[in-house]
Amino acid sequence: MNGEHYTLLKNVRLIDPEEKRTDGVDIYYCKKGGQSTVLQVGKGLKPTEKEGLSVINTHGAIACPAFTDLRCALPYQDSAVEETLYTFLLSASVGGYARVLASPFRYLPDSPARCESLLKNADKAGDCRLLPAVALTKGCEGSVLAPFEAMREKGAFAITADCERQEPSGKLLLAALEESERLKMPFIAPCREKSLQGNGVNKGAVAQKLREEGEDPASELLALSKALMLAHTRNIPVHFPLVTLKESVRLIGEAKRAGVPITCATAPPYFSFTESELIFTGENARLSPPLRREADRMAVIEGLQSGVIDCICSDHTPLPSSGTKGKKQITGASGFETVFAAGMTHLVIPGHLSLYRLLYLLSLAPADLLGIDCRIKPGNPMDLAFINTESEMFYNRHSMRTRGLNTPFYGKALRGRVTGLYINGVRQQS
Repeated sequence: MNGEHYTLLKNVRLIDPEEKRTDGVDIYYCKKGGQSTVLQVGKGLKPTEKEGLSVINTHGAIACPAFTDLRCALPYQDSAVEETLYTFLLSASVGGYARVLASPFRYLPDSPARCESLLKNADKAGDCRLLPAVALTKGCEGSVLAPFEAMREKGAFAITADCERQEPSGKLLLAALEESERLKMPFIAPCREKSLQGNGVNKGAVAQKLREEGEDPASELLALSKALMLAHTRNIPVHFPLVTLKESVRLIGEAKRAGVPITCATAPPYFSFTESELIFTGENARLSPPLRREADRMAVIEGLQSGVIDCICSDHTPLPSSGTKGKKQITGASGFETVFAAGMTHLVIPGHLSLYRLLYLLSLAPADLLGIDCRIKPGNPMDLAFINTESEMFYNRHSMRTRGLNTPFYGKALRGRVTGLYINGVRQQS
């Protein structure tokens, strides 16, 4: 069959998050030369190929387009941190992700050679596709723009200003934004003002109890105002990567209604918890940005309902297990494996969102923002996630594949689970 292999998945309960429908179908696809292609989707398919055909009966398992992530942090290149590129991509696959846009918060792909090396290592580490979001400036030092065009030729996918060590000037931001439009690379704005960042706790009552100054919410609002200005003055799309505040939801909603080309995302901790979680959970609830007030949490949920917030990201930031003892020097949470379950538990079950809406925010919406069509239809790659909406899992070091166990969901039970994943036609092992 000239290296072609055909597979027929029978009796799939396929969810279409866009059309808000679930159909019992068979999915017939071909794998050839490292690429998969969906050939047919329908009921009672009887393909003519006999040689090299595998038939798999799913017995009515629920499936949907595989997830896409717009914000995660590559593991530290540091022996003190347990997460590796292999466990990073494995954790993403376990969470239902076929592709992840990885930002260089720790590993800095700021040159063509580094991009090429990173992608070669990722190809060896796992099937989950790593899409590098490259640094705005060389070395993230905020002075000289990185060579975007040369990096794009080596596989760079987006430009991010969210990892700079120094605040880039307005001139540099505008120049990078214009380059992003010319090169057709998504532009990701900073989500916080560097000079106002704190140590993972929101400024307010909880910070006072902990005898800490806390991070002023103005950090996010100043960064957002800059992102809105960039999008408005140049009429070029800008993505704001992490919304956590009621005021941010309001400002983005107003900007969208005025026609400003701004998109945004949030992550599960911000619709699941409030700042008081720090008192109950401790250091695993120290995040960047920090957890906010109940009014902010509800505003984030309303933003997901209304479409002001375009998608849900994982914000996967694996830290060493030793970082959970005492104050973290670096804040963040491992997020790949808990995103779907957190959405089920804190959005769908309470009635805030439908299952269709949650899956849309995890799959089609973020992929569309990257210009990727991940729908399960003829001509597209075979990227399919299987889910169980009733299964409950207790999250701890024995049930999670990431080695970064820093998450406010650690030690908690969540309902809903990704039970299987096909990436580019290949069944992933969990």
